[in-house]
Amino acid sequence: MRKSEYLKDKLTSILGLLVACLLSTGLLILVEMKGVFISFFESIFIIAFLIVLSCEYHKRKSFYQNAWNILENLDKKTLLSELITKPSFLDGEILYEILKISNKDMNDRIAYCDHNSQEYREYIELWVHEIKTPITSTQLMVENDKNITTSHIGDEIKKIDNFVEQALYYARSTSVEKDFKVEGTTLRNLVMPAIKKYSKSIIQSSGTIAFHDLEYIVYTDTKFMEFVIGQIIINAVKYRKNHLEIRFSGVQHQNYISLSIQDNGIGIPSQDLRRVFDKGFTGHNGRHYNKSTGIGLYLCKNLCQKMNMDIQIESIEGKGTTVQIVFPKINVIN
Repeated sequence: MRKSEYLKDKLTSILGLLVACLLSTGLLILVEMKGVFISFFESIFIIAFLIVLSCEYHKRKSFYQNAWNILENLDKKTLLSELITKPSFLDGEILYEILKISNKDMNDRIAYCDHNSQEYREYIELWVHEIKTPITSTQLMVENDKNITTSHIGDEIKKIDNFVEQALYYARSTSVEKDFKVEGTTLRNLVMPAIKKYSKSIIQSSGTIAFHDLEYIVYTDTKFMEFVIGQIIINAVKYRKNHLEIRFSGVQHQNYISLSIQDNGIGIPSQDLRRVFDKGFTGHNGRHYNKSTGIGLYLCKNLCQKMNMDIQIESIEGKGTTVQIVFPKINVIN
């Protein structure tokens, strides 16, 4: 609170004082009181008014400055009314009570929404686990009765399974920290389960895989990373050219270890690169080559950030794409 703002707010009171001083001075002149007594009399009123004005200013400034300082340092702004001290001036007390009532109602609503969100998340997770059973059963039936038709059915079931898995990790991404199990593992142990899971798609694409320096130890959640790497493999298969080639390589830097996943696919147009991690963004490739949800890379970015990691992408249109996952050597989550 600046002095100029406070004086502007008290302008009516100041004008009232000036009018009162003028009227009282005129009245005292009419009764023929000496000038020195008139000046002394008016000075008492003005000094008393300035003292009250100054005290009120410092009282309010102290309260509002303290409130601003608390607010700036709060992660949850709705807790402000619980931390500020009750002011000693009337309009501040009224504001304090309003904040109390308003924030209580807001916190109740937030708690209600959090409860509903948690219930919905739990339902989605339960639904995913339930739907996995018929999907797995259908896949087994396809494996036991292989022909051209069942082979195509199996491919479609695999797509359904991938979308169901996306739904599961999307639901978990809202409170992913609660599901973390961070442990030390090698880059190879992160890559191999994802390759195994999508091996059929890689084989059908006449794909070849190369590995280089995957023995570096990193700290992360292996389950979530299997999903992230799997999404990158799916994109490499989806946007491939004639013969798919995927190269997995690890590089040790001063403060981090990176896993690079490079393919020889159609690449990403330069104008789409900065938006590939945006939620729902499909870009040129998603619209013209395959139907895309724009969720896969968004989830990869979201999950990596929650795990104190980074994911970056580089691409040259027509030559291929390189995705780099960055693992800090000292992971704060761990």
